[in-house]
Amino acid sequence: MKTKLWLGFYLFIIGILAVGIHIQMTKAGVIYPKWEPPEWVPLALFVLQNIGILWLSKRVKEWRVSPSFIKQWSVVFIMMAALQELFIRLPLTAGYTVDQQYLFLWVYSYLPELLITLMITGVIVAISRGSALNGKVISILLVIIFSVLAFYFALPVFKEITQPLLQYLAEPDPAGVLVSPYPWQVEVIASVTFIEPVMASFFICYLIYLNRYLGLSKLILQTIIALMVLTQSGAKFVFYLYYSSIESYIERILSMGQFTLEWVFIGVAVSSAIVYLTRKQRFATV
Repeated sequence: MKTKLWLGFYLFIIGILAVGIHIQMTKAGVIYPKWEPPEWVPLALFVLQNIGILWLSKRVKEWRVSPSFIKQWSVVFIMMAALQELFIRLPLTAGYTVDQQYLFLWVYSYLPELLITLMITGVIVAISRGSALNGKVISILLVIIFSVLAFYFALPVFKEITQPLLQYLAEPDPAGVLVSPYPWQVEVIASVTFIEPVMASFFICYLIYLNRYLGLSKLILQTIIALMVLTQSGAKFVFYLYYSSIESYIERILSMGQFTLEWVFIGVAVSSAIVYLTRKQRFATV
């Protein structure tokens, strides 16, 4: 119990420090990302992320011997929703800035995203469970085909499906909508609630450790790559360097890098925690 409490505190601090990277870089004058990529870029990011979800689904299946479809789907969905900050962080942080109309913003922006994530993870888990018959290459091809169809046909539907609910909710008062620079309350909420994606990152790192541990340095690298793919941060950073409207190349790197560095820091921190805890447990049983 004591170890779990210390782990929870550690992940809480890691979340605060990770967000602090972005906050402090912004205060130092780093420009917020500015870009208008062509339509194929969001599609490419979506496809790569879904291939990452296929990988995650297989790791979850290895973690639990013959899990049911519902259990495997539930774990993958929770991990992806938490990694995208859809349960707590974004609804609370963004809701505070929009006249504190949390429910309105949740229905408008984040409920559709949750439904989309639920659908995507369900289909990809189904594909991964059939990979024993189809093979890895066929599974990846199926995910790519599904991603393209979902991007053009399913996503627009899910983004509109919850809109009728908005008529029953009070709309934000434009006078109560906050603009940057935000007050200190926003920074506190954003920092405290960042434990949500940190916990998801810790679990993903744990899955990598169980199945492919070859040392701390490789665990760190594998965890960072997994987080970069699952959050779209890695490919987005690369595309941003080309399509950003910011003229200075250095400023482009810093602009998107302030968010990319968050995941690099988290990857190092959770990997170190996993190795420390497992070594401590191993020594305790000797």
